[in-house]
Amino acid sequence: MKYRLACLFALAATPALAVDPTGIPECDALLHRYEACSEQLKPKQVHAAQKELLDAAMGMRAVSGDPTKRADLIRYCNDTFEQMKKASDIRECMSQPETPKP
Repeated sequence: MKYRLACLFALAATPALAVDPTGIPECDALLHRYEACSEQLKPKQVHAAQKELLDAAMGMRAVSGDPTKRADLIRYCNDTFEQMKKASDIRECMSQPETPKP
């Protein structure tokens, strides 16, 4: 029983998201960095950050195919990324250069 509870706690406490691509590289970069950095938030903030991340990703994917909204979405993602680098609780992490993918 203790083992099951320990496993359940480990699963609940470990952020394990995998945000699907939006089709817009600027937005994907923002979402992936936010996903990686959200683990540095206080435990009470992690759940809210993950919900925000998933909601944002769904919204971005919903409009990413609309050519009339694409430029605004790119601008939004770039602006949000820059704001998070300057004023968020995870600004140091958000400012890190992206690590190359294997």
